[in-house]
Amino acid sequence: MRASPLVSGMMVSRWAEAQTAPNKSVVIYVPDGALAEHWYPNADLTSFGDMSQPYSTVASECNFLKNMSHHRGGHGVMPTIINNSWGGDSFDVNMGRILGENLPFTYVNLGVHSNGGGGFTKDNGSVVPSEDNPFNAFNRLFGNLQGGGGDPKLNAVDAHLEAVNALKNKLGTYEQQRLDSHLTAIEETQRRLQDLAGGGFSCGGATAPEEFPIEFSTFQKQAELQADIIALALECNITASCSLTFGNDGAEFSLPYLDFKDTYHQSIHGGNGGDPTYPHYRETRKHLSSLSAYLIGRLRDRGVLDSTIVCEVTDMGNGDAHSSTDIPLIMAGGGGVIKRGVSDSGSAAYTPLHQIHTAAVALQAHEHPAYQGYQSEVIPGVLA
Repeated sequence: MRASPLVSGMMVSRWAEAQTAPNKSVVIYVPDGALAEHWYPNADLTSFGDMSQPYSTVASECNFLKNMSHHRGGHGVMPTIINNSWGGDSFDVNMGRILGENLPFTYVNLGVHSNGGGGFTKDNGSVVPSEDNPFNAFNRLFGNLQGGGGDPKLNAVDAHLEAVNALKNKLGTYEQQRLDSHLTAIEETQRRLQDLAGGGFSCGGATAPEEFPIEFSTFQKQAELQADIIALALECNITASCSLTFGNDGAEFSLPYLDFKDTYHQSIHGGNGGDPTYPHYRETRKHLSSLSAYLIGRLRDRGVLDSTIVCEVTDMGNGDAHSSTDIPLIMAGGGGVIKRGVSDSGSAAYTPLHQIHTAAVALQAHEHPAYQGYQSEVIPGVLA
């Protein structure tokens, strides 16, 4: 179990699968809000605005919160979006400690061009940079941890075989099938990484692979691979808490494969040539919405969405105005613990902090003595 996080996760999955309430948490950060008039879907999610339209593919899994405010809206507030204070530990860290204290990884914080801002994840009061490279993330999570700090074997499945073979004769038929399924899923993800690297991975592990190009031109590929890795990590029970951050609170990245070639920040401020309908902001935010929806879809496809509470958060409402009203916030998953397929709850009296407090109650984390006691701050009408 010390040698292989996959095997360790397999053993604790017996306990995890016996739980009736959701026991996994995912937080998605999309910077710089959205325009209310191009965001809000109707109450039963049968009609969407431009910026939220990509969520139509996972609408039955989502709850769009309405008319929400922000407790500290604007740029430069990334450390407090899912945190009660500037100095405390963030929600993803707290959930990892409570939901997955026996799992190989307390939390997994991945990003796409996310570093350089104020930091999203804080552990013991210090910022923990997100892992923006999906190759590094994959090897860290699914490589063999043994070897005195050396590089993990590049063939991630082979790295686990000794531990897996030792475990197999101790498992029943169902658990053996689950373990085989996990290994197959890891192999599939690794093949995607190999293909995108031009076949750079070597099964022998003697030569380091050609790294995935971490460039703005591959933003979408990076985001989708990070989503695949998160879904796989939760399915394999090697963690119970993940976050994925798209850019940072300065919105300094660009999406050059879209019509608008400048930075995301510029698509919000000034890049629309005075057009009050914000064509470029609508385009870029719609694309980021598609990447968030992709992650929700991958959790569903992997069979872990019903056991996971997803919170999509942001740092403002209208990005051009840096407003603190009409904040675009989404909750998803939960297997019926939260109301889904609707947009009929929320008000200006509630903020993203109330959103994560509501998620904590849905996860029953508020009952843990080490948690920060948010049970009195639930958004009415969200919990089923």
